[in-house]
This record gives sequence, C-alpha cells and structure tokens, in this order.
Amino acid sequence: MGIVKRDSIAITVLSYVGAAVGYVNKILLFPNFLSEEQVGLTSIIVTLAIMYAQFAALGVNSSVLKFFPIFKTPDKRHNGLFFWSFLTLSIGFIIFTALFILFKEPVMKYFATNSPLLSEYYLWIIPLALVTLIYNFFNVWLQSFSKTVVSSFVYEVVLRLLITLEITIYALGGISFEQFMVWYIIIYSVPAVILLIYTWAIGEINVNITISLRVKKLIAIAGIYGIWQFMGGASIYILPIIDQTMLAGMQGLAQTGIYAIMTYMVGAMLIPYRSMIKVAVPFVTNYWKDRDMESMKKLYRKVSAMNLVIGCFFFLVIWVNLNNIFSLMPESYSAGRYVFLFLGLSRVFDMYAGLNGTILSTSKKYRYDFMFSILLIIMTIGTNILLIPRLGMTGAAIATALTLITYNIIRIGFVKKFFKMQPFASIDIAVMGITLAAIIISELMPYFGNFFLDVSIRTLIVSMIFGISVYYIKVSPDFNQIIDNFFRKLGLKTK
Repeated sequence: MGIVKRDSIAITVLSYVGAAVGYVNKILLFPNFLSEEQVGLTSIIVTLAIMYAQFAALGVNSSVLKFFPIFKTPDKRHNGLFFWSFLTLSIGFIIFTALFILFKEPVMKYFATNSPLLSEYYLWIIPLALVTLIYNFFNVWLQSFSKTVVSSFVYEVVLRLLITLEITIYALGGISFEQFMVWYIIIYSVPAVILLIYTWAIGEINVNITISLRVKKLIAIAGIYGIWQFMGGASIYILPIIDQTMLAGMQGLAQTGIYAIMTYMVGAMLIPYRSMIKVAVPFVTNYWKDRDMESMKKLYRKVSAMNLVIGCFFFLVIWVNLNNIFSLMPESYSAGRYVFLFLGLSRVFDMYAGLNGTILSTSKKYRYDFMFSILLIIMTIGTNILLIPRLGMTGAAIATALTLITYNIIRIGFVKKFFKMQPFASIDIAVMGITLAAIIISELMPYFGNFFLDVSIRTLIVSMIFGISVYYIKVSPDFNQIIDNFFRKLGLKTK
C-alpha cells in the first residue's frame, strides 16, 4: 500500500493543481466568455471523442493492464505486446471511423432541431478521438510500469493551462470561435504527443514483432479478454455520455452546457479516487497472479474507507459553497444545483464502492461484467427517456444517479458472493452522519460579507468539524497516517 499511497498522493496533488486551473476555466472563463450552447459544444465533443476512443480501442487497454505481468520480459520486448496492441488500436480506429462517417446523417438529424451547432462540428470529433485513443493507450502502457505521475501531470495540468491560455486569447478577441475550436482540438493532442515522446525516451517503445506458440496463446487469451472488456467495460465510458447526448438531443446544448459544468464540479471529487485506482490496478492484477486474496481484501477495504472520507469531504466543501460558486457565473447556471446534488451523491457512493469494478474486471469472472454493463446501458437509456422530458437536466442527473448506484450494488454483491470480500464497515455510517451535521451547521451560518471571506470561513469551519471528527473515529488508518505525518513535519506530533 506504500507505493499506492505515495503515487496516488502525488497524482492527487497534481490533479488538484489541474482542478484549480480547470475551475478557473470552467467556472470563470467558459461560462462568462462563451454562450451556454458553446460551452455545451466544447463539452459534448470531448465526451463523444472519449466514447469513440473507448470503442476503437477494442478492449486493448484492459488487456494490457491485466496481462502485462505475464508478457513482461527483462529485454523490454515484452513478447511483442506493444506492437500487437498498437496494431489492434489502429484497426479499431479505422473500423469505427468508417462507422462514424457512415452514420453521420442519422446522428446529425437527431441533433439538428435542438443542437444544430453540434451538427456543424460533427466531423471534428474524429481527430479528437484519435489523439484521445493514443493518449489512453500510452497512459495505460506507462501504468503497467507503475509510471503514473507524468501522464497525470500532462493531462491534468499542462492541458488545462493551455486551455486557459486559449480561452484568454479568445476573450481578448484574438481569435474567432471557429479558430478557438481548431486550437481546442490541437491542444488536446499535446498530452498524447508528450506521452509518446516520454515513453520512447525511457526505452519502453518496442515495435518488435514476436511470433511463437507461447505468444500466440497469450495473444489469443488476452484478445478474448479484451473483447469481453470492450463489450462490458465500455459502459463506464458510455454512462456519462448517454445523459449528455440525450440531453442535447431532447433539450438542446444550453442545458447540456450547464449540465457539463456541474459534471465538471463533481469530477473534482473523483480526482483522489481515480488517482488511487490508477495506481492500485497493477497491484490487483499481481494479487490475482499470486492468488494473494488476503492482500487484496486489505487493499479493497483501505481504498474504500479512504475514498469515502475524501468523497464526503469534497462533496461537503463544494455543496456548502455552491451559492458562492454560482455568484461567479451567469445566473442561469444556478439551475444546476440539483444536478450537482444527485450526481455528487451518486459519485460518493461510486467512490465508496472502491475497487469492486477493478477486482471483477481483472478476475476470471470478468465476463459477468458484460451482462451488468448491458443492464446499466438499458437502465440508463430508459430512465433518461422517462425523466429528461419531465425534469430536463435534473432528470438526466437523477437517471445517472439511479443507474450508477444500482450498477455498483450489483457488482459489490457479485464480488462478495464469489470472492468473499466486501469493502464496508459499520463505522462508515458515522462519516455520513458527520457530513450531514457539517452541512446543517453551514446552513445555520450567516453570509460573511463577501465572496472570499465567506468561502474561507465556511470552508474552514466545516473542514475542521469533518476532519477532526473523522480523525478521532479512525475510520481510515491511511487518512490518519497522512494527518499524523503532516503534523509531524510541522513539529506538532512526535509519535
């Protein structure tokens, strides 16, 4: 857990630096210098590109993570895994690009009435998907070597700083919106290029074509696994795309833009979770390889407890400051309050579920995840069809929350039944009670005069209530150790 904790902390720090820059972009610059429709466009083309890239990968990234320990060799050729993986990615991209172009007309027709701006930029999604595909692969390839910090830095910090520069130039009238969109896609290619250069520099790009009976057998096994992950694991990427695309088609890009900003705010809560999962995956695959179930159980519980604390804390801090955040944006964005509420609570539960998805997808029972994913997609589409026409973007948030919670409950139950492990403890209820109490106390506070003073005092008070309470109930040993180390460095704690 030491390496997991060290690297996940480093990634989390980088991610929050990036999140700070991202908040400047998403809360201050985008809403105030782009129309709601334009904000919706910039968001939805990225989410569609992510889905496009996930399908085009054909499950390669999941296969690399699971089977790299088996393919790995001291000579860094790794039995040709890099070559065969990249070849599959290339084939996948060609296939899905052909399908993307083939279905252009019906897709554009779907968006023509309520989101005509998206139809104008439909083909721009292709290059954006390509650079996303390349970044995702190199990110996973480096993750297999437990080299996760650089990829987080370029995506979380460098990318967002470049976007800040671009939107600033646009706000000053230096470029038109069409030029803005061109540079937006170029900027998104930067992380992919940097990771490619970095991977080459450390000597981990080897296009050696290895063909042997053993390699053929390994590739066949990895390929079958990848296909199942392609069919099942894609749902994780489809879920946040379904709600935005259906919302854009039914209600227009204006509501999609507000929804996207709320989604970004919720995303800030997920940064520690994603960092920890990113670092923990190689350990889970090695625990399966070594049949070390006891270590996996401990990791499962530690990740869950830590993520519950972090998820509740960041939900708390954002929720009590929502009025202050909305004051920085046009008034129309305050309609997203309940979007944040439902998405935020569902994501706290998602974090609390911990490694259930990772454990299942890397186990011999991974095929079951496909069935769960089909259920998730059907439920997501059904609830969105039912709720979006009635409740608009809030309906989309409720639909997403219901499906995400249901999905996690099913997977948690499955992992418990087949692997005899679950991530929960009775003391966790106290964390939820502490969070609710802090929110009630914040509601009783008066407004403290101005934005900076109110944010500072309100955040400090709820943070102290939450942090001290959680520390003393000892729900997460890792959280307590981080706090102890912090105060020890300040000379305030000796033991």
